[in-house]
Amino acid sequence: MKSYKIAEYYCTSFGLGYKTKFPGTLASFATLFPVWIIKEYFSSDILLLIIFVYAFFSYLSIKIITNKKKDKDPQFIITDEHLGQAISLLFCEQKILHFLIAFIIFRFLDINKPFPINYFDRINSPAGVLLDDIVAGIITCLLFLIFYAI
Repeated sequence: MKSYKIAEYYCTSFGLGYKTKFPGTLASFATLFPVWIIKEYFSSDILLLIIFVYAFFSYLSIKIITNKKKDKDPQFIITDEHLGQAISLLFCEQKILHFLIAFIIFRFLDINKPFPINYFDRINSPAGVLLDDIVAGIITCLLFLIFYAI
């Protein structure tokens, strides 16, 4: 039971996932600030390492949370939004407008789930919970790379 509570605190960002009607949007928005600070003071390699470590612990925590639940992607789990939003900002320039645009694009993709995001959203497992947001983050990231290349 103790591991469940720890996983729940982790997956809900210490209860934030229970506090609002729009926990995913709030989690994505809250992610902008730590990513900005990490990118400002550390290399992209450090951010990438943090993303991988965060993804690993998110997977383990989601697995614990959803193990005995019918709903394999409960709304209160918001680690996936943190992860996807962080990925979307990986190569984003340190400009407030670019961060806000990345936030809007990521949330649009995460909410509407166009292909291929919808494919991963249908995977009924802890990996599926993470993968739709990871793919939305990667698509957002790629859009910025294309924008910067043009």
